[in-house]
Amino acid sequence: MNAPGRAAGPVLRGAGAPEPAATRDPRARRYARDIIRLHDRLSYRLLPLELRGDPLSLVEDPDGALVTVTGRDSQFPSRYLKGMLGFRLAQYLRLNWISADAVHRAAAFHEPLPHSPVENIHTVTLCARSGKIRGYVGLACSADPESLPLDSPCRMPFPTEAAHRVDLLGRYARPGLGSHQAFEFKRFLRDQTMPRDEQHSRVPWHLMLGIGEALLALGDGVRVVLGDAKEHVALRHLRLVGFDLHVVEDTSPYLCASDPMAPIYRQTVVAKPFAAPVPADIAWYRDVVRSYLDGTSHLASWQAVITTLAARRAGTGQRPDLAREGAGR
Repeated sequence: MNAPGRAAGPVLRGAGAPEPAATRDPRARRYARDIIRLHDRLSYRLLPLELRGDPLSLVEDPDGALVTVTGRDSQFPSRYLKGMLGFRLAQYLRLNWISADAVHRAAAFHEPLPHSPVENIHTVTLCARSGKIRGYVGLACSADPESLPLDSPCRMPFPTEAAHRVDLLGRYARPGLGSHQAFEFKRFLRDQTMPRDEQHSRVPWHLMLGIGEALLALGDGVRVVLGDAKEHVALRHLRLVGFDLHVVEDTSPYLCASDPMAPIYRQTVVAKPFAAPVPADIAWYRDVVRSYLDGTSHLASWQAVITTLAARRAGTGQRPDLAREGAGR
């Protein structure tokens, strides 16, 4: 992570001003507030036009309110990649999920740039008018220099496995499936400053659709996903879009005090580790969500969408008439 110097402009303490993670050091609190305000001011309006090559997914609201782009590390110009990693950092500071002291000591203004044997995947939702980031989710690859069997004793554990001290991938081991085909969900985030309006409800579905379309585009490149999440947040969305999650209950996740991410596991409600294969019928779920987001579905509300998705997963639903919905147009 690199130092930005001081964020431009004064630090103002107005209504709704962010209060970073607990720290006794006023310098760390001040620095964290500066970083949050720095990223609050940034705009990414031109990102969809400046992406290198075709995106893995592009999702646009029919009224032009939100636009979501999914791509690999190398597709994002450096300033945009740093900006997305900065959004992640700023949101975690707002949520008290990262150490403000550690961020201050590192003079960090974004999370570390990826240096991975396989490219990571980033999905970012923007306000089309202001260019502000409204949501983000990533898929991070294994640290193994070469792809190893999922049950190999030499396989590097993913961060979730290390924190919860569990093996999430061994159960999926089979010939032809290696650790470079497993990806970890990272930072399923919505902008904490958003008002609770229609856009607020649409952001997680934009992110899920972007990830779903990326998984379809990547094919055998991603066959298993893992991560940790809370029951009524990301786990709910993943189940609704067809993932058959193996969730490990009653773990005691822990990171050493010197780890910047240690505060994330000091919450009252702790995320649960999970893993799942990519659903064979993910295209069906993609079509239902996309048709609603682009305004071509006959489903009249989010509740109707959720009911349709849940019924399919339970094996009781009928495949919607996609021609009627206009999905895939």
